[in-house]
Amino acid sequence: MKFSMLKNFIFLFSVVVVVSCKDYYNDTIEWADNIETELNITEVQKQQPKFIEVDWNNPLTTSDNEKWYLITKIKGNRDILSMSHFLVFKDGKYKYRESKK
Repeated sequence: MKFSMLKNFIFLFSVVVVVSCKDYYNDTIEWADNIETELNITEVQKQQPKFIEVDWNNPLTTSDNEKWYLITKIKGNRDILSMSHFLVFKDGKYKYRESKK
């Protein structure tokens, strides 16, 4: 009887761990790829999901008048390639997501 209870406990514990450790990596990519182009930064910030953090204060600026904002944290991220993802704006309007190794 005790062995059966132990098995049940281990099973339930495993389920809780798996469910509570959701990786939002794919959700982040899907969100960024579906941001409507030409939205301004404020509009994109309003749509930003709670499971990511973006460094809105320190954009990388390119010579083409683009600003690249780094997604600094994705909740539950287990990306083994350690990719960097940026939200790219040109002239203050959203253009696309850029990913780099």
